[in-house]
Amino acid sequence: MSLAAIFQGTPIWVWVLLAFLLSRGLKAMNSGTSPLSKLAIVPAVFAVWGIVHLITDPLTGWADAIIWVVAAMVGVAAGVFIASRSRFIVDPIKNTVMLPGSMLPLALIVITFVAKFWLGVELATTTSFASLGMYMLISAAVSGAVAGMFAGRFLTYWRAMSARRVIQACSQGA
Repeated sequence: MSLAAIFQGTPIWVWVLLAFLLSRGLKAMNSGTSPLSKLAIVPAVFAVWGIVHLITDPLTGWADAIIWVVAAMVGVAAGVFIASRSRFIVDPIKNTVMLPGSMLPLALIVITFVAKFWLGVELATTTSFASLGMYMLISAAVSGAVAGMFAGRFLTYWRAMSARRVIQACSQGA
């Protein structure tokens, strides 16, 4: 199958999703302040994307779901590890997080998109049932790990925000 045929056969929603995710990744390269709720968008997109694929693909089995969950848990741990080492500041009054600029979100988005795109092409064109099963497992692992990484980063910001609120409430009550 030619590269042109692959791109022409790709649904429009895939390109819209790529544009949206790239815009979020490019924004993350600059330091800035965002509402905590806005920081939940990318983790939610990746989680929904992975879960919808698990639910709607007729070839998905329990092994794929288990791999997704395990990879997501590993991703959450990695996301927490990475985010806890970054210099971010939470403002519990405004419910915002000030983040330093980082290429990591953009890199994760691009790597994930390329991997999922490649896996989608392989899944659509493979004729070997054994290869199909392996691609499904790899797809579940990639999807779960990335959803988990973004979720772990968000969890770190949310926990820091919650801790600041408790400290603030205690200091006001004293």
